[in-house]
Amino acid sequence: MTGPRLIFLACLLGIMSLLAVSQRDRLRALWQGGTFKAQVLAAGMDRQRDVMIPMPDGVRLATDIYLPKQAYAPVPTLLIRLPYGKDDFEGALWWVRAFGPSGYAVVVQDLRGRYGSDGVFAPYAHVAGDGAATMDWIAAQEWSDGGIATAGCSALGEVQLMQAKAGNPHLRAMIAEGAGGAIGTGGASRGYFGLFEGGIPNLAAAYGWFSAAGGKTRTQMQEAGVDPAEVITDLPSGTLVARHRDDPTDYEDFLSHFEDPAYWRDLGYLTAQDRFAAPALHVNTWHDIAVRGTFEAAALMRQNAVNDVARDHQHVLIGPGLHCAVDAPFIYGRVGDLPVSPESALDYDAIYRGWLDHWLRGAPLPDLAQYTYFLLGADRWESAAHWPPADVSETRFYLGQGGTLSQNVAAPGSAEYAYDPNDPTPSIGGPICCTGGLDLPAGPLDQRANDPRADVLSFASEPLTEAMNIVGDIRAEIAFASDAPDTDLVAILLDIGPDGERLTIQQGALRLRYRDGFDAPMPLVPGKTVTVTVAFAPIAYQIKAGHQIGLHLSSASFPRLERNLNTKGPNYLATLPRIAVNSVFFGGMNGSALILPVQAHDAEKRAD
Repeated sequence: MTGPRLIFLACLLGIMSLLAVSQRDRLRALWQGGTFKAQVLAAGMDRQRDVMIPMPDGVRLATDIYLPKQAYAPVPTLLIRLPYGKDDFEGALWWVRAFGPSGYAVVVQDLRGRYGSDGVFAPYAHVAGDGAATMDWIAAQEWSDGGIATAGCSALGEVQLMQAKAGNPHLRAMIAEGAGGAIGTGGASRGYFGLFEGGIPNLAAAYGWFSAAGGKTRTQMQEAGVDPAEVITDLPSGTLVARHRDDPTDYEDFLSHFEDPAYWRDLGYLTAQDRFAAPALHVNTWHDIAVRGTFEAAALMRQNAVNDVARDHQHVLIGPGLHCAVDAPFIYGRVGDLPVSPESALDYDAIYRGWLDHWLRGAPLPDLAQYTYFLLGADRWESAAHWPPADVSETRFYLGQGGTLSQNVAAPGSAEYAYDPNDPTPSIGGPICCTGGLDLPAGPLDQRANDPRADVLSFASEPLTEAMNIVGDIRAEIAFASDAPDTDLVAILLDIGPDGERLTIQQGALRLRYRDGFDAPMPLVPGKTVTVTVAFAPIAYQIKAGHQIGLHLSSASFPRLERNLNTKGPNYLATLPRIAVNSVFFGGMNGSALILPVQAHDAEKRAD
């Protein structure tokens, strides 16, 4: 974002990077405490603290209300609901500073069971009903003109999408950032809270989030107090939080209920039957942990819209960056190891203001395509009416003997590797967030350190003669066999530079018991060849002329993903790992292949 927010963020991040942990906490408390209060007063806002709004079942939710002092007429409202504490969470308070001074009421509310609110928390039971009841309460206040929009990132965004299906008539618009975790059975990924990829738990995120923020009642808001690095390798993975946190969380239930659609439906995750009446701006980044869910949620809400406004206005905006970090790549000039031009920064602030002013104040609608996305590697923004764009077609690259990757059909052959859960292929970057202090670098990083490992199969094309834009949804169709009843496949698409750098473009993973679908788990028959499809998250990336397309195949990315112990029982309860000998087969039209969504025209000409 631009202007004061960009300058402040750059300064704050720079200062915090130089401070010890305790000093960082003091700086955060200073900014979010007294400084924020002074800003509220200076901006001419009144703050009503800890208003306890009653829900239909009698539970009361703690709410702070920020009102413009000079509001002589009812005003529109921006509603932020969160599990992280309304008093000092910057992801909520920024909206107060940004929109309160310009005449919006901003309402910030602790979710049920969190911080000041009564009740019992679960992500995200009750959010649809509680959100609708809160909107009804707001609309009945004398300071409200009845128009409400919602905003926020991550949990703050997921809550928005789930409560939108309640169809409250006061909800006029949403800005849902990093909210792909809201997708449930309404999307093919079954991402559920962003904690599953191809049916594999995102272990680092799951343990990190629930150990730090999984408390279910207002008296249990403390963190586990355990260094994640000391326990992340412990088995079984499915009881990891309970062994290190005294109070209950939903971690164990989440890992044990992946195959139970009714469980996720009861928690409010999106389904194919949900209907939507409000427009939404779906904002995310290419290396967010649930970016695929963002595309799926937008498509679902467009398809299941009950009116033309909601159908025509599910806009998707995808930039470079990590989870809830839309500004950072432009501030630092990179995301992970991938350079990003600061001059290509988008004015998110102006887009957000234009969006809210239109739906709540009748201002002109911002000029937004259905899809606006950042083309990584080319440092420019593109737009499209559909996803993938109309000028994209699938191009098949066949895996071959000796690590080749070619559009020519490969000769028959195979490659074999042994995957040992006691020495799993380590994570190098990727879509990582919310790790509770686990030092795990995220984003597109150089994979050269994993290239020589015996449990990684590496493939590369010839150098490209011209730049190639990969825009859309990637998949790998792999002819595969194992001597184990279950194992995983992790696929990493690479941009191989002339200097040998192997930079991640995007990743995909699949637990092979789900090769026929998440509703039809089935053990592998040892030694039997099956063709499995590994779906990647969407991407828009330009591979430059002279570079090569690369692919890594392995059976782990630990600790980002839970390691498969290669047994057919519930992996989250397994404690006795076994080595799996896995084979990938080449040759013929049905041999292993990488399918890329390639734009038909010359990328360089598009820039002219």
